[in-house]
Amino acid sequence: MRIWQWLVVSVVVIVLAFCGYVFLQIRSLTVEQITNDLYVIYGLGGNVAVLDTDEGTVIVDTMALQYQGHRIIEEAMALTGKPITLVINTHYHVDHSHGNPAFKPGTRIVATKRTLHHLLQTDADYFSGEAGKLLPNDTFDHDKEITMGNKTLRLVHPGRGHTDGDLVVLFVEEKTVHSGDLFFYLHYPKIDLEAGGSVAEWGDTLDKVLELPFHTLIPGHGVVTNRPKLEQFQAFIRQLASIGKQAADEGLSLEETLRTDKLTEDKDYKDVTMIVDIGFTRQSVLQSAWQEANDAFELRH
Repeated sequence: MRIWQWLVVSVVVIVLAFCGYVFLQIRSLTVEQITNDLYVIYGLGGNVAVLDTDEGTVIVDTMALQYQGHRIIEEAMALTGKPITLVINTHYHVDHSHGNPAFKPGTRIVATKRTLHHLLQTDADYFSGEAGKLLPNDTFDHDKEITMGNKTLRLVHPGRGHTDGDLVVLFVEEKTVHSGDLFFYLHYPKIDLEAGGSVAEWGDTLDKVLELPFHTLIPGHGVVTNRPKLEQFQAFIRQLASIGKQAADEGLSLEETLRTDKLTEDKDYKDVTMIVDIGFTRQSVLQSAWQEANDAFELRH
């Protein structure tokens, strides 16, 4: 076999191996039990909560692909043995909402009005045809309480931070909050300024989350943790906002801001990766803080 043929075969083998690895990562889900009736599913995307109630199963967030949505349904049925009657999207990003089309048309899908707005604005093609039936169909502005038989869920839109439409879910009886991407545990967050996100306001938004009666916390990314870790993340966000403001006040360039040694609350933080680096890094959060403080971004209305 000639050298070029060996090269072609080698490339094909590498591509097939990578595709197989990607498929395994997409398919792979792990489950952690939090209480008798509450679970979290980890996988390639945002964390998914599963709540067993007398009136069916509740799912919070649906990962990035319709295939993953089907896998979430399989796992949830194995955990609760009950049909899924309620899906909640904490915000509009792909890795928390694109599994929606896997669910049965007519399923109640709850989100904030701003989340629905962003989905229609950015994902109209994805949610076209039959998939459009799995867009949020029960939306609200500020707060919403849902009773599911023996369980109560409080949905709160606490303010701007990650986007301008994020909600958190308090599982009342479980004393647990699913924060969506308003909290990344030991990971650098995405700050979606174009969708109304705000470094400057995020700290105050987290004050409202911390007012809720919970002990356990399911982050958007990272492992299940507790209230003190959210308080540490809030300190990180406030320090980041302060760095952005100081840069604007002193007329520092973006390059100068990226070289700062004033960001110290990010000890042990890691980049968010989904097979590859997706750009949620120390530099990206500093850039967002600088852009917001200098009004150097374009808001998507």
